[in-house]
Amino acid sequence: MKKSICWITSGYLLQVDLPILHKIKEWFNLKWIVYAQPGSDMAQHALDYARKHEIDIMFFSSHHHRYCPLVYFDFAKQMRMLSKIDVDIYYFNIIAFPYLIFAIKHYLPSIKVVMAMHHGAVPTLMDFRLLYRYYLKFLCAQPFTFQYFSQSQAAYFTGNQDKCHVINLSLNNYGKSTLQPPKDYVSFLFFGVIIGTKNVTGIIQAACLVKERTQKKFKVKIVGHCRDWKPYEKLIRYPDIFDLKIERVPDNIIPDLFSSSHYLLQPYTFVSQSGPLRMAYGYNLPVITSDLEGFKEYVIDGVTGRVCKAGDVESLAKVMQEVIDNHPEMYDTLCSKQAEYIKKNISQEVILAKYKSMFNKVVSEQI
Repeated sequence: MKKSICWITSGYLLQVDLPILHKIKEWFNLKWIVYAQPGSDMAQHALDYARKHEIDIMFFSSHHHRYCPLVYFDFAKQMRMLSKIDVDIYYFNIIAFPYLIFAIKHYLPSIKVVMAMHHGAVPTLMDFRLLYRYYLKFLCAQPFTFQYFSQSQAAYFTGNQDKCHVINLSLNNYGKSTLQPPKDYVSFLFFGVIIGTKNVTGIIQAACLVKERTQKKFKVKIVGHCRDWKPYEKLIRYPDIFDLKIERVPDNIIPDLFSSSHYLLQPYTFVSQSGPLRMAYGYNLPVITSDLEGFKEYVIDGVTGRVCKAGDVESLAKVMQEVIDNHPEMYDTLCSKQAEYIKKNISQEVILAKYKSMFNKVVSEQI
């Protein structure tokens, strides 16, 4: 007999769950709750997915800001509603800070709760960092089951280690593309929201250095939303090597972006986990990342991509020039090794098996 699970997803974390949710449905009777405003793109995306895979879906939302104390009463009403659903597991892929956690704790049986943990270390640019640090400590002390997406973040867990699981993020594939990387030059891609910790400044500076040091052709695509592009624009000394799309882009152009590139650039100065990295692996695209702990678990220098020193423009420029000067041999080798690594370590089959094991353990502990 199938067990049942109520899966709660925040709209801004949809891409974490969409690659696996229809597979989870094969093992469990699934009720899907999505936090998204009615009529929003997030809500429509979730609804389209649910219809395609015949998943029972319900939407929750609130008119109050997440930091407004009044939002607690909305959460309380919603968790009270969930408590009346007869399920074996409540899986929360949502940041429960600062008020949702108290509604979960009050209305739902702790033994049935699984919390997906996106942070172990507190993000550098997060609002209310000090308060969030105390929240994480409080959360880890709860008798829930916890799932982290990387060993580096799970290392910060301070609760019962028997309740802590690590399951990698599933790879994201947004569809196929007919495009291929160019034959006559090396194409680098930066993709994502442009903020300080993504180090787009370093990418621009390094690319300009490489332009001065090699005669071989290359281009750097920078694609993503930025609140203020002007400071970055001033750093561009050679506009001909940059292809800029400084705006939010729809999901349907992601396949072409990744399929038409040779390398994804991620010389971040802080990372917990990375959506673009999963996309790159989904399209067998080698990556160039910084040597942060958050990357070391997934990026093996010379296997899945190349690694530079965090915050070091010269190191990034050196790696970029190296892959350009040794193209296409280095690119072909990395693609082959990356594909083998993915198959053995982070394929969908491997990740789904870990979810199934975790959920079976949660159910068995209720007997």
